[in-house]
Amino acid sequence: MKTILVLGANGFIGSHLVSQLLVSHRVVGYGSRPTSVQPESEQYHYIYGDFLREQNFEQILRTHQITDVYHLISTTTPKIGTAHAERELQENLLPTIRLLEAAVACGIKRIIFPSSGGTVYGEYRGRPHREEDALLPTCSYGVQKMTVEAYLRLYAQLHGLDAIIARIGNPYGCCMQEFRAQGVIPVLIRALKKGRKITLYGDTVRDYVFIGDVTDALVRLLDYTGNQRIFNIASGQGTRLYEVVKLVEAAAGKTFPTVEMEEIRSCDVAESILDISRAEQELGWAPQVSLPWGIELTCQRMTQLFRQEEMEEKI
Repeated sequence: MKTILVLGANGFIGSHLVSQLLVSHRVVGYGSRPTSVQPESEQYHYIYGDFLREQNFEQILRTHQITDVYHLISTTTPKIGTAHAERELQENLLPTIRLLEAAVACGIKRIIFPSSGGTVYGEYRGRPHREEDALLPTCSYGVQKMTVEAYLRLYAQLHGLDAIIARIGNPYGCCMQEFRAQGVIPVLIRALKKGRKITLYGDTVRDYVFIGDVTDALVRLLDYTGNQRIFNIASGQGTRLYEVVKLVEAAAGKTFPTVEMEEIRSCDVAESILDISRAEQELGWAPQVSLPWGIELTCQRMTQLFRQEEMEEKI
């Protein structure tokens, strides 16, 4: 049985991944919040830490006899301009270098890094993005992800670190136990439940992929024995944002009071679709949840959490 470290265990993808990994492995979660969303047990231990200032990665890896690592921590999201570029460097890139040094020192078998398929490739080029395409991000967040990928390849070349990169499209769904939004779909659902107007910044096209399909792919990467080291994880299909709005309205059974349209933001690409044929061939993986079904599932779960939230407000 492997012992796996999941950095970002309380996050959207991390919390779902931990739950799935615990079926067959021991897991050590690491996060920036005092408590874990996953109950501790004989198979699960949680470490409360500060990724930015963490100096004890080697101690963590040795103490818990970690065999593999998922690096899901990211403290920033895509923003306009470069005002937060220095923060991305300090909070994400430098601690990642310390992590990689510790992984090499401890002989970690594999490190898996979920990158951003929606930002690293840049603008649509007339066909879905393939793993061998040049990386041309249009925001500093994408540059950050691209740079981490480059360091992973460097450490693989120089130190033999087995690093696998999963470029995820636009993942969506609901957090395991909390009413926290990830991506535009839960944001739309919550706004609709609250009866609020929404503003769409361009009728962008995105490759939406359900969280359960994402974690299925990430778990498969743990035991992958082939030669590929970069995978697109998405649906392989593009959907316009306004169509997503209509799917959310259909799932909720109501309509937004107002839908306002604004120009696309400079940090966003107009279209992003990923070619997933490599993941299908190499991992035997394919998304199982269609976008309408996934939105329906997300809406149902958020409705449950919304009711819990209302009850807690009344107490």
